Amino acid sequence: MKRSLLRLAGITASVIGIAATLISDWVDEKKMEEKVERKVNEAFDKREKES
Repeated sequence: MKRSLLRLAGITASVIGIAATLISDWVDEKKMEEKVERKVNEAFDKREKES
């Protein structure tokens, strides 16, 4: 019983860790996309002002 409970706790911790990593990567990717989009828009605005 103790052995199976420990095994279940280990598997659960692993699944939670993997899920946390995937969510973190997804959030970082979204932030990066927003940052790139903002920089591109700033560059276009600057280019329009120069013209």
